[in-house]
Amino acid sequence: MKTRFGPNSVAAERLLEDLEHLPPGAIAALAAAGGGTFGTADDDPDVASRTDLRARLREIASLGGRLDAIRAIGDEVASWASSTTHWFPAGVAGSSESTAEIGPRMAAVPIVLDAAYAVVLEDLLDAAELDLLLAPWEEVVGSPFGNEPDATDHEGAAGDEADDDDSGADSFRADPT
Repeated sequence: MKTRFGPNSVAAERLLEDLEHLPPGAIAALAAAGGGTFGTADDDPDVASRTDLRARLREIASLGGRLDAIRAIGDEVASWASSTTHWFPAGVAGSSESTAEIGPRMAAVPIVLDAAYAVVLEDLLDAAELDLLLAPWEEVVGSPFGNEPDATDHEGAAGDEADDDDSGADSFRADPT
């Protein structure tokens, strides 16, 4: 059975659901992780490493037969980035106050896309690549794979180091199911 986002559709849907409910502070934190005006310096090694990996993601997706899946999830992220309907109640969304929220969403897009593409391509990436793309999202929101940092145990022996965090207790997701 072919699914819209590939073999990790459940995790992809979870990420998109979390994205729809991110509070302004979480969006600002994701934007800060992306570098540039809203965040870290361009010479931050993680920013540079993510940029290098982003340049290869299309090839990875193509070789893995997932171009349609990354396009589909990319379209969902683009819709979220240009929408303010989830920030304010109906009737307020058209106000000038709501349009001010588009900036932080647009600034967060690179990090959100990193996480979205990582979920779709999870089985095609090595552990270091997966961690690089998912780390900012997991720090702010939690793992899109569920309660564990990575349900597929890509980390192997390095997983012990990854478990030093507080398993998402500070993360955005109130209900990790």
